[in-house]
Amino acid sequence: MTTTSEQLVATAEDLRKKIRLYRAAHFAASDHLRTIHYILGFSLILLSAIVSSSVLQATHGNPSPTLTLTAGILSTIVVVLTAIQTTFKLGERGEAHRSAADGFGRVGRQLEIFAHREHPDSSKAWDELNALSDEIGNVEAGAPGYLRHTYKKAREQIDEDAE
Repeated sequence: MTTTSEQLVATAEDLRKKIRLYRAAHFAASDHLRTIHYILGFSLILLSAIVSSSVLQATHGNPSPTLTLTAGILSTIVVVLTAIQTTFKLGERGEAHRSAADGFGRVGRQLEIFAHREHPDSSKAWDELNALSDEIGNVEAGAPGYLRHTYKKAREQIDEDAE
């Protein structure tokens, strides 16, 4: 039969495992969104520069129908990509994921300290563990969601690291 102290430590370790997974998933989501944000941003810069240079070139004479059509298509693409970037707020969501991962890391460190110290008063220790569990819920409540694929990939990475 296990002692109360062993049960406390086992519960804290279970919570730490879950937190490592949540943290890894949020870091992965953050990295993914930041990459998309930069690719989209650099694409917008490049396309805007191409459209601007073609417009400048067209001011020196009569633009060809091909140049006019190309500039129009590229301008439309720039508008659509800008709308996507603005609507989905990829940079802001990436930072929100990073902030959530930091919050989970903070709680994880508290759980690690909790698991490695003595607990002479088991009732007080369970209350402290419940408070840490509530803190996990607070971090989760303020965290953006991520794709199931991101969670699965993070879980596979955590399992691989554990071996």
